[in-house]
Amino acid sequence: MSDFIPQEIILQILYRLPVKTLVKFTLVCKSWQSLITSSFFINTHLAKTLSKPVSSLPILIRHFTDSPKKEHYFLHLNHESLDIYQTLKSPLKPRMNVYPRIVGTVHGLICLSDDLFVYTYRIVLWNPLVRKCIELPRPNITFDEVGPYMFTLGFGFDAKKNDYKVVRLVYPQGDNGDDIFPPKVEVFSVAEKGWRMLSGERLECSFLETRWTQCFLSGRVHWIVYEKKMGRVKNWVLLFDMEDEKFRKMKLPESMVDVNPMKLFISVSRGMLTVFEYYLGEAENKCCNIWVRTEYGDVKSWSKLYNIDVLGGAGRVYGLTENGEVFLAMCEGGGGLQSYADFRNLFEVRRGELVLYDPKSRETKVVQPYGVLDAFFVGNYTESLVLLNKEMDPISYEGAQIEVKRKSVNPESGEGTSNLVLEEDRSIVRRNDGDEEEEDDNVPAFGDL
Repeated sequence: MSDFIPQEIILQILYRLPVKTLVKFTLVCKSWQSLITSSFFINTHLAKTLSKPVSSLPILIRHFTDSPKKEHYFLHLNHESLDIYQTLKSPLKPRMNVYPRIVGTVHGLICLSDDLFVYTYRIVLWNPLVRKCIELPRPNITFDEVGPYMFTLGFGFDAKKNDYKVVRLVYPQGDNGDDIFPPKVEVFSVAEKGWRMLSGERLECSFLETRWTQCFLSGRVHWIVYEKKMGRVKNWVLLFDMEDEKFRKMKLPESMVDVNPMKLFISVSRGMLTVFEYYLGEAENKCCNIWVRTEYGDVKSWSKLYNIDVLGGAGRVYGLTENGEVFLAMCEGGGGLQSYADFRNLFEVRRGELVLYDPKSRETKVVQPYGVLDAFFVGNYTESLVLLNKEMDPISYEGAQIEVKRKSVNPESGEGTSNLVLEEDRSIVRRNDGDEEEEDDNVPAFGDL
């Protein structure tokens, strides 16, 4: 440190610097390296970042080309220009013709799962700005144990224990292909260094296989789920609280309760819970309604923000900017989703551009060129130093990629490679306990109370 500037002033300056600069500063001297990689500094820097408005956060975009098979990750400035200011390199290579699933992002960590159409069990927590990642150990529930199954993942942060967690719900499938209830549930904890089982009694809801989406907000993971009762489908939002590890229930607007769940996608846009509702029936209804929940704890705060025409080439809606513009994936050759059959075949390779659409002027701007339409990902990204501290023992790939271990339906048993410890300041972020709203507490808690 300098003899002329008080240490506290230097610290306040460092707390406000971007991650890329701080990573370079770890090479200045041993004392700076020790400071910047300490848990206290990492947590304080993250707290400063989280206190900034959402509009100041960069936008993470994933673009995948099928010829050649290559992923492209970019951070875009969050203003009108949407200029790319950083290119990122994934630690995972695309497997065969399939791209990894982006489960979600929390505090600068991106959760990747190499699970599409194959039982690989490969889940990675990745901080691209510090070029470090953690590959999770093999989960407890595998094909060897239960046979064919479908599953879903959730990724979030336990503010009470300062712990990053992945929750995995697995539905073994019967001879007729139907899900067997209740699901088997397990949680991976970075602090605990492994997976542990939770009980899943009475949870009788289903997810869409391969097409599920999740988001993390207010300390909870959110999924769109559905129940079949008396020959009818009822949709709602399933919540998993990362602190008490209990499941809860949230209502959707009445217009979405009994629609085909394939038409619903959940996300977070502008810091609000957001649901994209597609209409694929009559010609006049081929559109996407964008719903936002303006007050997290108030069921009456659901509001329809936009109705976007998806005929003129817009195949998929991904999110909103702070200015109210909409990210759309534009189908090559136009036409978008012309029928319900088109929607069911989303995993056929469709190419298109990612554009920004202004609902007021109806003008579009190309953000990313042609790529596999359904591989695009758009979301706000929080820069952080998480995984930079040595105590977490992450893999440092320095731009190289982790070799993909291809596994068949009966994969060879492999032990986890992570040896993880997380020591975090417990005051980073907490949800407002006043946001409990009308959740249905009749949905049982998993785990010991």
